[in-house]
Amino acid sequence: MTDERDYEISSLLPDRWYIIMKRDDEETFRLSAYDTTPLDTDEEFMDSGFVAQQGIVEMLENDFDRIIQAGLARISFQEMKETLLRELEDEDGEPLERIIERDNNIVKVDFGTKQ
Repeated sequence: MTDERDYEISSLLPDRWYIIMKRDDEETFRLSAYDTTPLDTDEEFMDSGFVAQQGIVEMLENDFDRIIQAGLARISFQEMKETLLRELEDEDGEPLERIIERDNNIVKVDFGTKQ
């Protein structure tokens, strides 16, 4: 476990806030939060990213059911939107060409098998 965590930490880029969730099984996951921004000596100023990161961790710890419900609602909406757009056709029965922009910045990446 320590080697895996060391590898995770060494792969982090500077000037970012990370929240990393690692799957344990179908029902549970582990969460790690990292701050790779430079140390700020101004104690009166807090970056908005740091505050948001802390808020997300707080909500995950204390309002998990609400987060799960929001996630399920978002997934359902995205699936419904994609289905409706696929069903839209012009007069000739051809699918309408549309650019669909997702308003999220979650990218699923497949790194292949574990080495």
